Amino acid sequence: MSEAITWALADAGVLTLTIDRPEVRNAIDTAGQNLLVRRLVDAARHPRVKVVVLTGAGAAFCTGADVRSMGAPDPDDAIAQEFGQTELWQAHEARVDRLRRLAEASFLLHDMGKPTIAKLRGPAAGLGFSLALACDFRIAADNAFFVSSFAKIGTPGDYGGSYFLTQLVGPSKAKEIYMLCDRVGAAEALALGMVNRVLPDAELDAATDAFALRLANGPALAWRAIKENVHAAAHQTLQQVLDLEARNMIRCRLSEDCKEALAAFQQKREPRFEGR
Repeated sequence: MSEAITWALADAGVLTLTIDRPEVRNAIDTAGQNLLVRRLVDAARHPRVKVVVLTGAGAAFCTGADVRSMGAPDPDDAIAQEFGQTELWQAHEARVDRLRRLAEASFLLHDMGKPTIAKLRGPAAGLGFSLALACDFRIAADNAFFVSSFAKIGTPGDYGGSYFLTQLVGPSKAKEIYMLCDRVGAAEALALGMVNRVLPDAELDAATDAFALRLANGPALAWRAIKENVHAAAHQTLQQVLDLEARNMIRCRLSEDCKEALAAFQQKREPRFEGR
């Protein structure tokens, strides 16, 4: 049986994580959600990984959680092992803790000090909707579309989607997308700022590869600092952001990468960044 989340690390440092369940349009069961968290922890720590691309096998990105696995035992859950599944699902706080642990995937995609890219074709729905929004960048085929889906089953959503969508489109539009569950096609998503690029499906792989490679060849320390600065700007005061920018600016100015970039500029050549 193949793993639900496959790992492919290219020589340039671009890691592709593929949700590999095309027979169910890449709906992720509980075991797959746990595996995704572990894969992302490994990606954040791995010294050779410079950029992470998250995508789905076949014609879909991800259609959400596999509803057939809801309520199924989680072999990695210590509470379930000690008390049994019945007691676990009767305990409200245990349910909350379990879902919060699975949703760490979104935090890792958003917060790791490496660029993350969602490569999208077909549906990004439910959990897949949230995972795509958690990435730093979204590159979409023209057949890609978003749908929150949660309200269709009487739920408000999870995996940080409400946070990320509000940051991208504002609170009023985010409420509309979540409450009505209308499909947001690739062109509309581009106009709303939900995606960075929209391309013909046949060009998606090459365009994403080129985008990821450009990031992988860039100054990793600066990318980490840029993510930190931009994330801080969402909730900190101007004075706090100015202080953070100053600290990150001086830290990067003292790096070997900055010295290399200045030398390359003077010598009229491309810099060779080492992430130091």
